[in-house]
Amino acid sequence: MRTEAAWLGRRLLLWWVAASGFMTMFATCPFCGKPGCVTGAGLYAAVIAPIVTFFSWKARRSHGKNEGSAERTVNDSGKASKRYIKSCRGDFWQEVFQRELDYLVEHLGGCSDVLSVGCGPAIIEGGLAVRGFKVTGLDVSQEALSCAPNQIRTVAARAEDMPFPASSFDAVIYVVSLQFVEDYRQALEKSASVLRPGGRIVVMLLNPESVFFKEKLRDSDSYVRKIRYANIRDIERTMTESFEVRAEYFMGVKQGRLFESRDPDYSVLYVLSGTKLPIGAGKGSR
Repeated sequence: MRTEAAWLGRRLLLWWVAASGFMTMFATCPFCGKPGCVTGAGLYAAVIAPIVTFFSWKARRSHGKNEGSAERTVNDSGKASKRYIKSCRGDFWQEVFQRELDYLVEHLGGCSDVLSVGCGPAIIEGGLAVRGFKVTGLDVSQEALSCAPNQIRTVAARAEDMPFPASSFDAVIYVVSLQFVEDYRQALEKSASVLRPGGRIVVMLLNPESVFFKEKLRDSDSYVRKIRYANIRDIERTMTESFEVRAEYFMGVKQGRLFESRDPDYSVLYVLSGTKLPIGAGKGSR
């Protein structure tokens, strides 16, 4: 509080000195039109200076709050990443990642350069790198990317603003990330742009019809509650504008146990995969 008062006092003094000194020497009085008017300078110092100072103080406080908010966001992101990595060490999630990794390896055969959008700490992407893929991980959180394996290249940016030239990758993957970006349509457009002709895409979506999803949705601390787009059919329709798409349910979960399933009630994921269409050749999904 004393710091704020001192700042206001110094600022008011500076404005008063400017008004009574420089204005009387050089300025024309804004009230009477005479040069060097002491009365005008006094009015300026007494009326205008406090107003200008008040708004300067408000701007200063607002800037300080914004800086504090940004710092808290970074800290929260770092804490969330650490919590996520810690939870990933459990047997259940290790098995989930292994199944997702096996699926990707099967569907990315023949691809070399792979872009993973929304990769976070890039656990699965590290597995792809071990299998011989050249992986680039993209995520908005630099804190999360700092936990990524050294084998992959990392880039901090929004999915909607991918900083890559056209035709840079053989494949683009979204491992349960597309539903959480701000604008999935723009992200898919950018994905098509950075893919080479005939490039592949694999989008793993959370299946909102599944028992697992509905259970997680009731948990106030679950990441599922942060989902932006639960309508997987809209996403599928959007994808068909740029890709030849195949869809399937994948990976059942029941009472904490994983099993092979294509049942919408138990499959955790709805996977959209396909190839980039030539420009102007958009079509419906198969």
